[in-house]
Amino acid sequence: YKTVTIVNALSSDQNNTMISYRNPKYGISIQYPSDWNLSERADNGYHELNVVAEFLQPVQNSYYKPNISATHNSFRLSIQNYTSFEGAEDDNSMNNALRKIGNARMRAIGISCPGFDLKSYSRNATLSGMPAYQIEFNYSYLDNNKKATVIWTIKDDKVYIIDYVANENIYDATFPTAKKMITSFQIPS
Repeated sequence: YKTVTIVNALSSDQNNTMISYRNPKYGISIQYPSDWNLSERADNGYHELNVVAEFLQPVQNSYYKPNISATHNSFRLSIQNYTSFEGAEDDNSMNNALRKIGNARMRAIGISCPGFDLKSYSRNATLSGMPAYQIEFNYSYLDNNKKATVIWTIKDDKVYIIDYVANENIYDATFPTAKKMITSFQIPS
């Protein structure tokens, strides 16, 4: 059964048409698969972030609970004011700022995600041509094992955060699509 899910997720992602999402309020844009469901949001419902848009994979299984965001296979775009991060006012360099955001994100994720297991921490990523930091981790939620990637950058006192989370059975098969989405993400110049 799990193998069928992986094959379906992979073939769906590989044959998918990418379409554009633009948010006029923040000036951001991204390409996403046409069969993913877009949910525009403006809340602090995911690890206390201001989620602007969430893209849900069409492949959701028994673990999916619509009212619990940690169960979704999804790609989230969040935009925060930099000053909302603890210690932000003390920063004098981009690397210090990115590191402080990373520490805050890992604290928030570690508190809310049982079994948080950091797999990698990259300090030389890029997002929309800007220096970025990126983490990859595993966790469990409601007896389901999840894998996730979070990448973030800062521009003009705004923090842009992308979270990609999926059930571990389909994460590896669907991550190439998430990577295309991350690469297509544009912050206004």
